[in-house]
Amino acid sequence: MKTLFTINIIPMACVGLLLVVMMILVAPMVMTHTRTPVQVPLAHTAETKTEESITITYTKDGRLFLNDIPTSFDAIGPFLDSALAVDPYQLVIVRADREVYHQDVLDILALVKKHGAKRMACATKKPKEE
Repeated sequence: MKTLFTINIIPMACVGLLLVVMMILVAPMVMTHTRTPVQVPLAHTAETKTEESITITYTKDGRLFLNDIPTSFDAIGPFLDSALAVDPYQLVIVRADREVYHQDVLDILALVKKHGAKRMACATKKPKEE
């Protein structure tokens, strides 16, 4: 008597599909550095795609964060040198609170450019349609 073994692959396919859906939902949260709360200015700009980037956050109380890690103005330069040596076209995003002085934001942008960044952006929030 012959016995035929059959393998049901439907449960395995469902688990694989579930993992893909979970990665799609979690990837935008993991790849952006937005844990430091700041009120970015409102602007009518296009939405950007999610990509790995360097984020410099400047809060209204004068604290600096580099990828959501507290840092100082002097520590940003060496980090940018090492990160941009690997990929000079890596996007550097400056997230500044809307209540900070514009000169402080310009100083941060000048520092980023001085250390060789080819792509820079200032984070803004789209105004709500009324």
